Amino acid sequence: MLFVVLLFKAAILIYWGTGVAPDTAGYTQFSDLILNGSEWLSHSRINESAAPSDIFRIAGYPLFIAFTKTISQENWESIVVLSQFVLTMISLLSFARLICALKIRPEFGCFCLFSAGISFSLFLDNMILTDSFAASIFLFVLSENAVASLRERPLGFPQALFFGVLLALAFMIREGVAILSILFAVPLLVRVFLTDTKNWRSYAGIFVFYLPLILCIQLYSQWNESRTGYRFVTTGGQTVYLQGVMDAARKNEKIFSGDSDLDVTARENITDYSFADVLEIQASLFQKGYVAPELAQLSKEKYFDSWAQYPGSMLRMTIGHIRENYATLTFRPFGAVRDAGLWILGEKPWPDYRELRKSMFEDAGAFVLFVGEMIERVVAIIITAAFVFVPVFWLVQFGRGNLRDYKGALVCSALWAFYFGVLFAHALVHLETRYLAAVVPFSTLIGCIALQKILYRVKA
Repeated sequence: MLFVVLLFKAAILIYWGTGVAPDTAGYTQFSDLILNGSEWLSHSRINESAAPSDIFRIAGYPLFIAFTKTISQENWESIVVLSQFVLTMISLLSFARLICALKIRPEFGCFCLFSAGISFSLFLDNMILTDSFAASIFLFVLSENAVASLRERPLGFPQALFFGVLLALAFMIREGVAILSILFAVPLLVRVFLTDTKNWRSYAGIFVFYLPLILCIQLYSQWNESRTGYRFVTTGGQTVYLQGVMDAARKNEKIFSGDSDLDVTARENITDYSFADVLEIQASLFQKGYVAPELAQLSKEKYFDSWAQYPGSMLRMTIGHIRENYATLTFRPFGAVRDAGLWILGEKPWPDYRELRKSMFEDAGAFVLFVGEMIERVVAIIITAAFVFVPVFWLVQFGRGNLRDYKGALVCSALWAFYFGVLFAHALVHLETRYLAAVVPFSTLIGCIALQKILYRVKA
């Protein structure tokens, strides 16, 4: 099955090549800055623009791109993509180990592995973006920890340190990992609960797990302070936080009715409450003398002030970010290939199902694609429904002491909680489907386990 997944990915790379997104330019600019000399290590371009790439982005991914450019200036994109292929396959091997450990039936297990390999990873692996690396690390750590939990193996210091180093690497690739890392406490605590030896070393292992990330955050913040005078990791929050506020202000214009510099500048630059308006506000404030770290702090303060003053609007914004199409993410082979074409080629290789429906009786190809997309949507929605609701039943049964396979149920419930933690953490500010790449495989797996239990209970 993994070989089939690899063939899919290779076919996309050979026929369509690598893809770029608006975020790609920030990483490549930073990598070029790294290759131009060592000045970036001690001095930042903080006064050159509202969002200089060397402080707006974290250095891990640009450093890797710079490394690949030293290997081959012409083929560096292919090297990046192939590296992402390798890391994805390693993470899928760990995911396969988890499937086996949960003793799911072979047909369901193959389906889960195939779906995980051709969903987000099918096109994210071909993109010059951080999502693939970060998602692979999350999938590997969570799968290996879940396998150890099912086997009742205590969290030893060596493995905890190894997982922690991987988490720190994920942070160096994507700084948002610092927030999402809090969610790892749930599966780690479940593992401690399931082991026979619940002594101080088990709980100390959790601290060891977080230690590399804590050190990495402090060192990176100290480095930025030495070259800018401000202590921070990145200034990405200057757009992320403000974008969330902007989404809320679309339904409540009073949010920007204050007299602060940010509110005044926002009223001067808002046209349609889009991301372009966010950039205009940042550029205008930069012209007024604010630099990127200060802009990030202003946006962060505005975000939390908005929650304090307009909680209803901010809550509507958060809920509004969770759209119905997230229910179709568990299984989407047609959608994944179509998205890959859109991201890599700049246009869809074929229309989506709404457009296909108009011409499905006029063209045989359109009919086949329409039927295929409708089938995958129905299957995905059924799996998602099972994933969302069945673990709640498991937890109720566990609380009553009526759950026979409590180990598997607790491990799956921890991953269930991790999924919704990632979903709502992003929904609080800004949510895109690719942000769920690390946790969608678990939703497919847990949904299939729930359906297997339901189907075979009915059969029995």
